[in-house]
Amino acid sequence: MTATPLVEHCWPAIHAEALQAVATVFERDCGQHEQSLARAAELLDLVRTEGFHGHQVKQWLAETGLGAAWNTALDHGRPRSVAPYLAPLLSGRTADVLSGSGTLTAALARTTHVDAYERVSAYPDEPAVPTRPLEDLWRNGTGFYDTALFATVLHHEPDPAALVERVLATLRPTRLVIVENCLSDTVSSEFHDFMDDFFNLCLNDFDVDCPGEHRTIAGWLDFLGAYGRTRLVHQLTDVTGIPFPYELFVVDVGPKAAR
Repeated sequence: MTATPLVEHCWPAIHAEALQAVATVFERDCGQHEQSLARAAELLDLVRTEGFHGHQVKQWLAETGLGAAWNTALDHGRPRSVAPYLAPLLSGRTADVLSGSGTLTAALARTTHVDAYERVSAYPDEPAVPTRPLEDLWRNGTGFYDTALFATVLHHEPDPAALVERVLATLRPTRLVIVENCLSDTVSSEFHDFMDDFFNLCLNDFDVDCPGEHRTIAGWLDFLGAYGRTRLVHQLTDVTGIPFPYELFVVDVGPKAAR
C-alpha cells in the first residue's frame, strides 16, 4: 500500500515539518534519547511507502517500543501537561464535549466538577472516566452546565458552528473553553492532517474521518468571537506526546450567543 496521493503530493513540505517535530516527541517523551532524528526519519519513510494502514508501520512501532511509549505519553503525559493550565479556566460545572479517551477529563476531575460526553462507539477502548452519550447533553435541559469544554474537538467537526450553537442553545453555558492546534509558519494544514491520520490509523485504530477545518490563531479568534468576548489565554509549546503547540481560548458568552 502506498501513501495517499495528497500525502505524496505534499510530502516534501510534510516531511520538512514532521521530521524534527516527531524526533522531539521521541526524545522528549518516549525515551529515545539517542538517534531520535534517525528513528523519526525511519518512521516517516515507512508511512510514505506503506500508507497509514501499512502492516510494516505498526510492526515497526511495536518492535521499537515507540508505539507503546507514544501512547503512554498521550494517555498520561498529555493530560498532565494541559490540566494545570486548563483547570483554572473552567467555571462551575463543566461539560467536556466529545471527551475522547477521557484521560484529560480524569486529570481535570481531580480539581473541578467535569462530566464527559462522547458519541457512542467513537472509541474502541474503555474511556478513563465514566462517559455519557452525547445525546444526554441535549436531554439535560437548559442551564445544566456553566462551562462547555471543547478539547481539540472543533477542528475535527465538519460543522463546528453547529456543535457550538447546539451546546449554547441547550446548556446555556456562560463560558466556552477551547483547546486547539492552530496553523502557523511551522504547522501547515497538510502536516496537521498527516498527524491526525497517523494518530488515528497508525498509532491506533480509530478509523474515523477528520473532515474539519484547521485555522490560525487569528482564524479561531474570529470564529469564536461570534459567541462572546474571546481571548487566547495560553499557547503551550511542550505538550507531552504532541508534535505542535496547543492553544487555549476562552469565550465569555455574550447575551446574543446564549440563546
